[in-house]
Amino acid sequence: RWGRLLVALLRELFLHLWVSDALQLDHRDQAGSVSTRGKRLDEAIQLLRIYWQNEHVKFSGEFYQIDDMAMEPKPPQGGSIPIWIGGTKPPALRRVARLGDGWMAMNVPGDSPIENRIADLHKFAEQAGRDPATIGMQMSLSPGPLGKEKRKRFYADLDLLKEQTNALQALGFDQISIDTVPIFQLGFRSSDAMIDHLEQIYRALLPELDQQ
Repeated sequence: RWGRLLVALLRELFLHLWVSDALQLDHRDQAGSVSTRGKRLDEAIQLLRIYWQNEHVKFSGEFYQIDDMAMEPKPPQGGSIPIWIGGTKPPALRRVARLGDGWMAMNVPGDSPIENRIADLHKFAEQAGRDPATIGMQMSLSPGPLGKEKRKRFYADLDLLKEQTNALQALGFDQISIDTVPIFQLGFRSSDAMIDHLEQIYRALLPELDQQ
């Protein structure tokens, strides 16, 4: 069943490409340092779109220099594969506003309320000359500041999932994702059991999603 799901995803060519500069990697062996990784990502996003649509690529940037290279096979969408960018801090939100097709939102301890970050994203989009409504927003259904007992049963309680879905939609999120690790921890250990529970969640949330 996982194989059929993977084939279906591959046929859509992963619809979204998710990128972030928050990778916990050792950058010391790379030219430059961690302090430049945001700028590197900005340039890499531009370069990806060039590779996806141009037969031959010549590129001279601050970090990447390309002399007459090509990438094959080209994706059917050309350079229009949506790139969704993660991050919670202002530099990441500015990157989404300038270069992204969507924002992969998350809650990180110490961050400002999600409403403030949405307002910042909209402000940065307008500053970049973009309509904020054209930037998609996605967030996991994983619980935020819930009590210990609610957190433990979150993915087993369909009413709680509906409540979180409605809250995200009210904030303007047009896509949601589901964290499968807590589902595994609930006891759905086989692939069939996990898929069956995901289907149950999907059927429970579908009426909420159809309202939008």
